[in-house]
Amino acid sequence: MYIKAQDDESEFHPALVSVKTPERKLVSKIQFGLDTEVLWSPDSKAFAVTGSIEGANGLYETAVFFLRKNRLESVSLTPLVTQAFGHPVKCGWPELPNVAALKWLVPSQQVLVTAEIIHHSNCDSFGTFKAYAVDLTGPRIIKIYDQLSTKKRFGSDLGCELLQADDKCIQDPVSCYLPGNHSRPSSPP
Repeated sequence: MYIKAQDDESEFHPALVSVKTPERKLVSKIQFGLDTEVLWSPDSKAFAVTGSIEGANGLYETAVFFLRKNRLESVSLTPLVTQAFGHPVKCGWPELPNVAALKWLVPSQQVLVTAEIIHHSNCDSFGTFKAYAVDLTGPRIIKIYDQLSTKKRFGSDLGCELLQADDKCIQDPVSCYLPGNHSRPSSPP
């Protein structure tokens, strides 16, 4: 399997996803081919791809690919997880979360996905996250884990960025407010 960036002048980073099976070579296109990571299901019937459309800090998206006999079938998890995550904090401008696959919970059926407040200093509590157990038959979210429970339960599966997410921002959100996002109205003269 390989992911190859395409020469494209668009604002996105398209890439080709290619898997060689005993029967044939299967190819699909993604629009988030920068800094991609692949998470194979233990049964080798599916894999999750996470990649950025903008840069090394994000915006990261995630899709799952199923190996079917003559094709790759993809399911984007980004819209589902982004909608569930919402906009939990104030930002200086609208920011979508980074969405990334972390771990297969049930091979080719359930995957743990995170949504992280993008690591830009214009958002309160930037870098904090939630995790979602996603059943791929819908797809649908079957369980939500806050940052503290995710670290406790899945800490060995987290990369350094999520492990270093500031727990103080979860325990005391006001301590992670950015003054510019919460300016007080000026006093009358």
